[in-house]
Amino acid sequence: MRLTDVFGLSFTQSEVDFVIPDLAVDLPLSIDPFLLYKSRDETLRALHLQLLSIFEQGIQLFQSGDRPGLDYLIDFPEVDEIGFGYSADTIGGRGLGTQLNQLLADTLVASPMLQERGLRHIEELQLVSIGVGPDRVSDIAGNVLKRYLIEYTQQQAELWGIPLTKYMPVNHYFDFDDWEWSDGHFDLPRNPISGLPIMLVPRRIVRLLPWINYDDYVRTDFRLYLRPSKGPRLPRHPGMPQEKRTELAKKEVIKVTRDRLELLNQYISRKERESGGAEPALGADAVSQRADFQVGERFIDRLQSLPSGRQLAGQYQRLVWEILNYLFEPELTDGRMEEKTHLGTERRDIIYANEAERSFLKYVRDTYLSPFLLFEIKNVTEVELEHINQVATYLGANLGMLGFIVTRHPPSENIIRKTYAVYNNTPALPRKTIMVITDEDLVTMIRMKQEVQNPVRLLQEHYRRFRLGVQ
Repeated sequence: MRLTDVFGLSFTQSEVDFVIPDLAVDLPLSIDPFLLYKSRDETLRALHLQLLSIFEQGIQLFQSGDRPGLDYLIDFPEVDEIGFGYSADTIGGRGLGTQLNQLLADTLVASPMLQERGLRHIEELQLVSIGVGPDRVSDIAGNVLKRYLIEYTQQQAELWGIPLTKYMPVNHYFDFDDWEWSDGHFDLPRNPISGLPIMLVPRRIVRLLPWINYDDYVRTDFRLYLRPSKGPRLPRHPGMPQEKRTELAKKEVIKVTRDRLELLNQYISRKERESGGAEPALGADAVSQRADFQVGERFIDRLQSLPSGRQLAGQYQRLVWEILNYLFEPELTDGRMEEKTHLGTERRDIIYANEAERSFLKYVRDTYLSPFLLFEIKNVTEVELEHINQVATYLGANLGMLGFIVTRHPPSENIIRKTYAVYNNTPALPRKTIMVITDEDLVTMIRMKQEVQNPVRLLQEHYRRFRLGVQ
């Protein structure tokens, strides 16, 4: 009962910026706050700071003896509107609700050093509290992010034609202006099974497990500590049930970690250093791969049947945007069409946030100072000099120094020489670099995607040829 099935929508997971929810059962996924922390999106980084600020305030309330204030503030029920979790065959689980304030209080009592240190990441609660796992971390983040997710859902609903129901009730979102939990009504999609509103979550903040998690901690830094020469081994008794062994083991791990916060600091510092490996992950299966293949075929058919010309420029722009989503999410995220400058004097066709960690796109971001990536879309039979001049004007400190023109046919020799001239005439490094991508290139990249290859390799090859051709 995926969102697309219920509302008769034709897109698949690879085409959209958000996780497509199942309206009948929870998806075994979690919002990972570490992906907020490491994001290059200022909005997401600010959300991470807000998330930590609630716990900073909670620790202060505990230290001042204001237990009612702590109980009110640290309250994170399961966010059923998102549909993430590890409960079986249903939507919804127990969440943390008001239990977390007691868990936090117990943890602070047991570890005065933690009161002084505070939290660098809320995922650390998994390592110092017996009752917190990855799904609870996701619940905490989901509650604090509700206002952001509401606005994000409304934006994506407009882009993809997802029907909204007016004045859907949303309970328990945090109002940072008034510093309190609030309730309200918002225009959101309605889940016909549960009757609840639906909130969509960006793929770029979702993982199967948080980057910082208990199992990883025990398997790595904590296990090194348990070498015979360094510390005790966890107790194991003959005939002990596996569940009991796991429960007992976590109690011992947490006790040691509370007493030796240097272990926690060491682990967190290492995970921060290795943040390049923390990438969004939804998993893949044969069904989704077949669906992606079919989507690629539909894209090729639409591309080949759409005529060039000014009258259909909007349709071509939308089609290219959908194809780019399909090809490059989640390395390029949050693609926006018709982005205007502050005063509205310029309008850019498509802009993506560049979140790549390993591929050629990471090289682009680091070398060309490109937190964003620009695509200008030209539904014309031949690119003209004014199109190159337009993109050259857009490139600069705000958008970075590399951009693409996507058009129907290969550029003429005159246009190629013009792109080299723009590069050579840039007065400082990095130089403005404009590359032209054609329909044929789009088809080639779609084929690469269908064959489970990275289509970014084609962009890299174009770039290599461009640089080798510079005089």
